[in-house]
Amino acid sequence: MQPSLALKLNILLHLFLVYISWGTTYIGFKLTLQVVGPFFACGFRMFFGGLLLALILLALGRWPKISLDDLRHAAWAGIFLVVVASGFLSFGQQYLPSGVAAIIVGSTPISMILAGWLFAGEERPNWVQVLGLIGGSIGLLLLASEQYQTTTLGAKSLLGILFVLLATFGWVAGSLLIKRFPRPNPLPPLEDTALLLLVGGLESLLIGLCSGEATAIYLDRLDLTTFLAFSWMVVGGSIFAYACYFWLLQHVSIAVAVSYEYVVPVIGLFCGWLICDEPISRQMIIACSISIGSVFLVIHHKHNR
Repeated sequence: MQPSLALKLNILLHLFLVYISWGTTYIGFKLTLQVVGPFFACGFRMFFGGLLLALILLALGRWPKISLDDLRHAAWAGIFLVVVASGFLSFGQQYLPSGVAAIIVGSTPISMILAGWLFAGEERPNWVQVLGLIGGSIGLLLLASEQYQTTTLGAKSLLGILFVLLATFGWVAGSLLIKRFPRPNPLPPLEDTALLLLVGGLESLLIGLCSGEATAIYLDRLDLTTFLAFSWMVVGGSIFAYACYFWLLQHVSIAVAVSYEYVVPVIGLFCGWLICDEPISRQMIIACSISIGSVFLVIHHKHNR
């Protein structure tokens, strides 16, 4: 039975919100890191996002009674999906341009789809999806080569690349564990998202405290642009993106859920051009077109219900 038109439109809406929300995260981190350390940037973003969502749900009378199992789930999922996936990304961006970080994270669909097939019971990618993966990879390689030619990377860039790669592995592992081992009595998606953001944010803040980030807060660098960028990360990059992504994990294949990663570098580069005057060349436009086109092949899955 094929999905109804309403479900298809709902899927497209959730994908669009994820594309925009996480595509703008890189420039948000770049600006926020001028004020606070990487794990504080991640922790405050997630904690305030979870707190805001929890208060909204509480006002609507939807905040549930939290069980010990709910807290345990949020604790381990927060390690993978918040501390590693977002905190390590923020740490790596200290030593990398936002465009380079976005391009590295753009390789996530390859490991996610292969790991989903091998370890999470997902169907083997069909030839159309494989073609999309190849096309997306070509687009990312073109972007990477352009960034390599135009960007001067320092000695600590290897450390930054390592942490960004670890961030992608944490995201893959956490997503597959959630999909592979669903809880028998899970919280509703929004309530689950709020608890994850709260607990994961606190875990990241604790790491920041232990690493001495409390002594490296520069409020004098906080301007309107940075404040707006951080505020959008709280609302869009945390609440919208995580809620929509968890909804997608429950309703579509992993290939569709992670297709955002081919669009995120495009949005990241565009934001860098628009906000920070980072240049965009003809090769970058071609690479972005290939990456976006590949999404339509990746999300085409004749067995998807």
